[in-house]
Amino acid sequence: LTLTLTLGAAACSPPDAHSPAVDSLHEALLENALVLDDEVDGPALLDEASARGLPVLIELDPDEAAAALPDAAALGLTDAQQVKARAQAMAAGSYLVEQMVTGAVAELIVGVVRDAAHGFVLTIGAGGVLTEILKDTVSLILPASEDDIRQALENLRIAPLLAGYRGADAADMGAIVKAVLAIQACVVARQDTIAEIEVNPLLCTTQSAIAVDALIREGTPK
Repeated sequence: LTLTLTLGAAACSPPDAHSPAVDSLHEALLENALVLDDEVDGPALLDEASARGLPVLIELDPDEAAAALPDAAALGLTDAQQVKARAQAMAAGSYLVEQMVTGAVAELIVGVVRDAAHGFVLTIGAGGVLTEILKDTVSLILPASEDDIRQALENLRIAPLLAGYRGADAADMGAIVKAVLAIQACVVARQDTIAEIEVNPLLCTTQSAIAVDALIREGTPK
């Protein structure tokens, strides 16, 4: 089973270890995204959007959306009228309203995959559109310690960006490490049912590390 999630500025926190793998991960990673039906009026949309922090984006519920559709998402919406108008134009049964994250210092990819020879392998690297362009990654065998993760981040070619290149603001390294540890914990808690999890991008700001999209693939050890 492969599940692609839109996280909606979700914090990376380990879900309940006793819950079903996909359901609990879905809940944890989507906790800050809101699914709205097409009967919600403008004021209610604004109330919910404001609770997540304006500006917001609205997109089709992943259960309904085809990723290739050009009008499946609208970005930078700042008031209820914009949100309602775009929702009506999409003409779907339900939508996701999500906070837009601004001011990212860098984007990372964080993935864990089960390897037949080594067990679970954690990979950290340049994320977003730079994933394929730079191919800048470091891999660690689980379990990885906080020091291991910090060292891996320092070994990336984009490390100067994270540290604040040429006087720019630095990313919150503590938040990044915490997010990576939480993703690792999600996998370790379900090592018999998860084959792979990938968060890309993990938006790294001066005060947070925010997951935006994730892929989770279930599988049992062979």
